[in-house]
Amino acid sequence: MEKWTGPKPLCSPELFKKIFFRAAQEYCDRNDFDFEVDSGNKNFLGHFCRYWNRDPAFELLKNISLRKGLYVFGSYGTGKTSSFRIIRNMSEQYGLRALWFPIISAQEVVDRYNTEKKKDDVIEYYSKGTFLFDDLGSETVGNNVYQYGKEDIFVRILLNRYRNFETRRTKTHITTNLDFSQIENRYGRQISDRLVRMFNQLKLDGASRRK
Repeated sequence: MEKWTGPKPLCSPELFKKIFFRAAQEYCDRNDFDFEVDSGNKNFLGHFCRYWNRDPAFELLKNISLRKGLYVFGSYGTGKTSSFRIIRNMSEQYGLRALWFPIISAQEVVDRYNTEKKKDDVIEYYSKGTFLFDDLGSETVGNNVYQYGKEDIFVRILLNRYRNFETRRTKTHITTNLDFSQIENRYGRQISDRLVRMFNQLKLDGASRRK
């Protein structure tokens, strides 16, 4: 993967982290979560902020690139989804359109697929543009009695998104409780091989921060 030659950082690393932590505190206060920077999330939050600030220092780590999306995995309740929601709140509060992205749970995608008559249109819609697919791996299989029967629709979606990543630099973000080996067990080797090229893996583990 070539090095980042895109837009410059939005601001200094110190200022971005300051804004992020203030937004995180506001978000957690509204949602009755505990927010604390500690040994369980300090490294993650540092890398996470560098990524969204488009800081070239992010690429000093091995096998990561600002051109890729984020694959954030770890145990339940550690703040994976909340971290992305905080970034999106920042984009809305400060008018930073470059940081905005839709968030949808993997199960919501399957539910829409199951209810829509034109099922291939659903696959096509979620194959384009930047998305955060939340809680990938927890969704049920799709139901298409007219053509495929039961299927893991994210196999098709992720393969399509990989092609769009290669040709158009389309980014995908994912939160999940599954590591890449578990993803391979669920979706197959064809998917897991492509995820390595599409994503920066960031682990956020530790105890649940939900009250």
